[in-house]
Amino acid sequence: MEEKKAFNKKKLKVVLALCIVASVIAGIGLLVYIHHVDTTTLGRKISVYGLDVSKLTVEEAQQKISETFQNKTVTLNEDGEDIYSTSLAQMGYSLDQDVLKSALETLQQQRSQKFQLLALQKDYQIDYQIFKDEAQEQTALAVENFNNKERTDSTDAHIRYSKKKQKYVLVEQVVGNQIDENRLLSFVDDTLDEKFKTELFVSEAKIVLSEDVYCQPDIEASGEMKQQVKKLNSQLKKYRSTTVTYVFGSETQVLDSETISSWLKIKNSGMSIDQDAAANYISEMANKYNTIYVPRTFHTSLGTDITVSDNEYGYRIDQDGELAQLLEDMKSGEDISREPVYSSSGMQRNGTDDLAGSYIEVSLDAQHLWLYKDGALITETDIVSGSPTAKRETYRGAWPIAYKASPFTLSSEEYGYATTVKYWMPFVYGQGLHDASWQSSFGGNRYKTGHGSHGCINLPEDQAALIYNTIDGGYPIIIY
Repeated sequence: MEEKKAFNKKKLKVVLALCIVASVIAGIGLLVYIHHVDTTTLGRKISVYGLDVSKLTVEEAQQKISETFQNKTVTLNEDGEDIYSTSLAQMGYSLDQDVLKSALETLQQQRSQKFQLLALQKDYQIDYQIFKDEAQEQTALAVENFNNKERTDSTDAHIRYSKKKQKYVLVEQVVGNQIDENRLLSFVDDTLDEKFKTELFVSEAKIVLSEDVYCQPDIEASGEMKQQVKKLNSQLKKYRSTTVTYVFGSETQVLDSETISSWLKIKNSGMSIDQDAAANYISEMANKYNTIYVPRTFHTSLGTDITVSDNEYGYRIDQDGELAQLLEDMKSGEDISREPVYSSSGMQRNGTDDLAGSYIEVSLDAQHLWLYKDGALITETDIVSGSPTAKRETYRGAWPIAYKASPFTLSSEEYGYATTVKYWMPFVYGQGLHDASWQSSFGGNRYKTGHGSHGCINLPEDQAALIYNTIDGGYPIIIY
C-alpha cells in the first residue's frame, strides 16, 4: 500500500513537470508568434481612421484601405429625400498608392520598434493623398442624373408695374432648383474634403444639398434697384398730377392730368409719353388757334364781311417746339399756365381773335382808313393809295407794322425820287403809311387820276402823326 502511494506521487511529479515544460514551450511559441505578427504586419489592435487593419501586412492594409475608400457610398439628399447614390470609385476618386504605402511602411516600422506583450487598441491618422478624375466625376454628377424631380428655373430680381397697386414694385429674385453642374461639383468636393478629415473610411457619405448647388439668378435686388423704383413712382406721380393751362389772351385751354395720364405708355422697364398723341393734341390746338398764313375773314367798318387771303399777321404755334416744351412740362408734377410756343406771334389776342379791337383797317375801294385801339375808334381818314397799275398798286392783305421812324427818307432808283417824310410806318415789300405834304387832297378817285402813290398809303400829316403816336411796331394792318 505504501509502495503504491509512493508510485502515484512520483507519477504526479512527472506529469506536473511535463505540464510546466509544455507551458514554457507554448509561452515561447506565443511570444514568437506575437513578435512575428508585430514585426511582419502592422500589428495587433490597430486601426487607421477607424478602419481595422490589425495583423495585416502593408500590402494587405494598402489594398483594404484603397478598396474601402473607393467603395464608399456617396448619397445626395435633397429636401429630406435621398435622390441619388454613387461611389467614390464611380466619381473617379482614388488614393495615391505610393503615398499610402509609404505612410503604412512608416507606421509599421514605428510599431515594430515598440513590442508589447499586451497590445491596446489604437487608431492612427496617416498621411494620404487623393487623386480625382474630374471628367469621371463630371459624368457621375451630370445634371441629367437629377431629372427624376420636377425643377424650376431661378428668376431674376426685376422691376415691374403693378396694375393692382397702380405703381412700380421691386420683385425679389427667386432661387429655383435647377442644378448648376459646376456649383454641384464644387459643393460635393468641398463637402467630401471636410468629411474626409474625420470620416475617411465610413461606408457612406451623405451630402445634403442646399441652394448653393442651384442655378443662381443673374440679377439680385439691390439698393440701386430700390432707388430706381422710387424714382419711377415719383415720376409717375408727377405725370398724373400735371396740368397745363394754355393762355390765349382772356381765353384758356386746359390740358388736364387725366388726358396726360391717358398718354402714358407704361412698361416694366419704365414709362414714356405717347408723343403721337401729344403731337395730335398740339396739332388740333394749332388748327383752332393759328391765325397767320390762313385766309382771314374780317368784318369791315363798312358792315360787310370780306376774306383776305394774303394773311401774314397773327399767331402760329411752333408744333415741334411746343411738343418739346410740353414733354418737359409734363414731368414737373405742377399746374403750369403759359402761352404756347409760337413761331410767329401778333400783338395781342383774345382766343381766336388776334386783333382784340386794336388794328388799322384800310379800304382801297373806299380810299379810307380806320384806326382802332382796344375796341375804340381812334380816328378815321381819307387816304391816297397806290395807282391801280401792276407795279404801283397797294398790296391787299394783313401784316404787322414792321417799325416806326421819324423822320425818314423815301427813295427809289427805279422812279428817281428821294423824299423825306415826318412819319414812316412800313408794313410790307417797301410799302407803308406816311404823311404826304404834296397831296392837295385825299380820298375819292384821286389815286386813279395820276396822283396815286407807288404803293404806299398817303395820309394827311395830322392823321399820320396821330396814328404814329398811337401805334407801335407789330400793330396789325388789314388792307382790302
